[in-house]
Amino acid sequence: MFATDIRFPKSVFRSTAARVFTLALIAFLSLASSGSFGTFSANAQGLTGVVTGMTSGETADKKEADETEAAEKNESGTQAASEAGEGAGVLQDVDQFVDQAVSARDVLKSILKEIPIIHQTMLWTLRAEGEGRGLSWIPTALIDIAAGIIFGVLAMTLLARWGRRQFAGMYHEDVYSRSDKIIYLFLRALLMIVGVALFFIVAVLIYLMVGSGLEAANQTALVVFGVFASFLVLRIIFLNLLAPDADSHRLLNMSSQEAGSLYRALLIGSAVSLFTVGFCLWMERLGLSRDAHKIALIGASALSMIILIGISIAYRKVIARLIRGEAGAGAPIWRKFLANVWHFVAVFYFVVAWGISAVRILLDLPDATGLVGAPLQVMLLASIAYGILVLIIDKVLLPRLDTADVQAKIAEDIKRTDESEGVQDDAESAMAQARAEAAEREAQRSPFRDLFDRGAGILVLFASFDFLASWWGVPLAGSTSLIGSFVEVLLVTFLGYMSYEAVKIVIDRQIAKEAPAEEDEEVEVGGAGESRIATLLPIFRNFLLITIVVIAAMVVLSELGVNIAPLFAGAGVVGLAIGFGAQTLIRDIFSGAFYLVDDAFRKGEYIDIGSAKGVVEKISIRSMQLRHHRGALTTIPFGEIQQVENFSRDWAVMKLAFRVTYDTDVEKMRKLIKNFGKELLQDEYYGPMFLAPLKSQGIMSMEDSAMIARVKFTTKPGKQFELRKIVYAGLRDMFEQNGIKFAHRQVTVRVAGEGGEGQVAPESARAAVQAAIQAAAAGGGAAGVFDPDEVGSEGTTDQL
Repeated sequence: MFATDIRFPKSVFRSTAARVFTLALIAFLSLASSGSFGTFSANAQGLTGVVTGMTSGETADKKEADETEAAEKNESGTQAASEAGEGAGVLQDVDQFVDQAVSARDVLKSILKEIPIIHQTMLWTLRAEGEGRGLSWIPTALIDIAAGIIFGVLAMTLLARWGRRQFAGMYHEDVYSRSDKIIYLFLRALLMIVGVALFFIVAVLIYLMVGSGLEAANQTALVVFGVFASFLVLRIIFLNLLAPDADSHRLLNMSSQEAGSLYRALLIGSAVSLFTVGFCLWMERLGLSRDAHKIALIGASALSMIILIGISIAYRKVIARLIRGEAGAGAPIWRKFLANVWHFVAVFYFVVAWGISAVRILLDLPDATGLVGAPLQVMLLASIAYGILVLIIDKVLLPRLDTADVQAKIAEDIKRTDESEGVQDDAESAMAQARAEAAEREAQRSPFRDLFDRGAGILVLFASFDFLASWWGVPLAGSTSLIGSFVEVLLVTFLGYMSYEAVKIVIDRQIAKEAPAEEDEEVEVGGAGESRIATLLPIFRNFLLITIVVIAAMVVLSELGVNIAPLFAGAGVVGLAIGFGAQTLIRDIFSGAFYLVDDAFRKGEYIDIGSAKGVVEKISIRSMQLRHHRGALTTIPFGEIQQVENFSRDWAVMKLAFRVTYDTDVEKMRKLIKNFGKELLQDEYYGPMFLAPLKSQGIMSMEDSAMIARVKFTTKPGKQFELRKIVYAGLRDMFEQNGIKFAHRQVTVRVAGEGGEGQVAPESARAAVQAAIQAAAAGGGAAGVFDPDEVGSEGTTDQL
């Protein structure tokens, strides 16, 4: 289409002006950030600036003079606007934009008169640049340009074939590391860009050898070569970003069909865009009038808007899935919302950007072009920047520990260890163990890798917004306005967030190491708690959080221009006042600090402080919370604690008493208990719980109807209650098998008869006996109802 239009220029010039202007399109996917476009003060950004930098001579001098004049006018206009709008708010800015829109409408009306004669203007321009040759220089120039393109493409193809042979070994379909994928794509893109540079050099050299030397032909050749090279560069970016030809190396969550379809759509859009940009730039370089060129730029922006809106709507579902990420339906609510409305936001942006761009073009305001396609260019640059940051993370900061090379080294170490121990070599088991160890090592690093990934994403997102804002002429970073201060505040917040998250990961990992591997459900109360460091680390983490927040707040206030020196002085005075007015609070804080330093209790331990007892569930700066074994939660300030009785330290001694009859063989019972204790020590489950074996303490006391015997054992804290069950059950079975009887409580009532021995008691005496028996039975029953755990020796409840 481009060659056809150039070969038959009369057909183009005879068409209506509307069609000509509709074909014009600003480089919505260009790579460069900014540049100058023609003789206007409107700064052409992106590809246009790259291509315009290729010209020289009188055109450049004229362009520089025009730019100087426009810059002076813009400076004066900006100064006047600044003076007029000083102290104005948002409403005044809106009024100013409305005034500009009205002025732009008036300018548009004044230049629309050139549309009917635009084709005559173009023909006159082309003839004037022919230096007396008319339009005959165009076919000659096209032939010379075609020769340069052919030889340039040939050189690029030869380099590509050589590169495929050299780097063929780097492609592996089973690659799984993202850094390996990015390295392959970057190296392929670098080689292809070198090919584009070779194409441009060869094409220019061939043209210099065969060219006619006409200035207009030289300008045409540079524009064509620049546009063609830019198209090749865009093709490289799309090819490596979407990877439609390499499914295993595609980083985006897209199918091959979706990637190929989007790649072709972007490629066709780029071709149309670059062709129209080249045509507009070509005519501008040949001296097209200012008013006609403004109309061309507005039409190009409109076409750019239409193309981008069409791509956004056509691929809205694909982009929505990418926004939701791998979580899909389980993605956060903000991702779901953005995935559902992103195309509406994009369409709104494109329309608004085109309107503002048209106003700026008509009024010769800065930052006029490139607004419509700026988000796409920013996205391309952001993708490249994020890929570089990921490479730095995976190759420099946190090299992966689960790669094939690392697994091979671990397997070699395992083999050497097995050989030294005389174990038979098993390659498969060694490799399986190596993979497991490598995965475990990488899992230890994954929290930090995720943190760095989030940090890289935040940095790229922030830089993208700043770059997009600079495209609109309102750069965020480095500005002395409130927006610039806000950006610095965000940067400080970001550094504080990263610092806290890093410390939190380290502390949480250490807490997880110190925590018991699994909770023992059989432990009732008094079990071993967490380690001392696991108890102190949460408090230390909270202290770090407060410190980071305070420091960040001070820095933020300093960035906003607040003098923070009086704040420190005021804080000292306020702190002194609080110290006098809150002595109880200070006492609680210092008491808790000394209790923790003395290691009086730890989180998870069962303690008794006299007024309350329970498992230490939470420790704060001034208090702690105890969870009673019945569920009640008690909060105790540290200053109220007088003494601490800890049931979870070192060991626990359990003493169990039972009643036997007077005819029991005490020595036989002692031996049976000793043997039973040995059996418990040999048990796989209960044996490790004992710190000292079960022992008989003999007869402790003698009552009217029984002898009181007792056994004891030493165990780990919290295990005594589980062992109590098995000891009682074992003693019962063992005594039953060996003829030892437990003594039951009984009451003997002797009533003397009126007539001495052998005489029958009267009815009144019998009634008294029956009443005594019932009272004794009731008393014994009531005594049996009480739980020894409910009533202690001193009559207090809830004794452990």
